[in-house]
Parts: sequence; C-alpha cells; structure tokens
Amino acid sequence: MRFVILLLISTVFVFGAHEKRGQKYYLQRCSSCHGTGKMWGNVATRSEWKHFLTSGVDELKSFHTKNPKVIEYINSKDFHKEKSRMSRFLQEFASDSESIPSCNN
Repeated sequence: MRFVILLLISTVFVFGAHEKRGQKYYLQRCSSCHGTGKMWGNVATRSEWKHFLTSGVDELKSFHTKNPKVIEYINSKDFHKEKSRMSRFLQEFASDSESIPSCNN
C-alpha cells in the first residue's frame, strides 16, 4: 500500500516538473515575441498544441517564416529535446483546458 501511495505522489511531482521545465523552455525561447504562456497558450486547444509540437512542425515553421532564428531553433536538437515538455506546459493553459491562470501561476 505504501508503495502505491509513493508511486502516485512521485508521478504527480514528475508531471508537475515536466510542466515547470516546459514553462522554463517557453519563457527562454518564445516569450519575447509571444508573451507569457498563460496568455499565448489560450490561443489553441490541447490537441492543436500537441499537433503543432509533434506532426505539425512544418505548420509551426510556416507561422514563423519572418523570423529565421525561430526556424533555426525549430530545426535544432534543442527543440526536439524541449518540445514535449513545452507541449505539456502549453496544453495546461490551452483554450479547452480546465486550468485557469491566476496571478501566482
């Protein structure tokens, strides 16, 4: 029983850590143009964010054609390492999520 409880608690912390790291990546890479994730995350649904950061990478590139640095980042190894965590963060504040940004998020 203790094992199950510890497993559940650690799972919650791991998923929270992924979102926090995703927030860090977003703030470093995207916020200078797009603002906070709480604001920008709300422009797409959870499934749309998942699509953009997996199979919709070409679509994501097409939105950023006027910024070659963004295209370079999307083509980089860093993006491929960071995109799953960034996706979780953006899905947390997606237009169809149940999370409502607050002043302390």
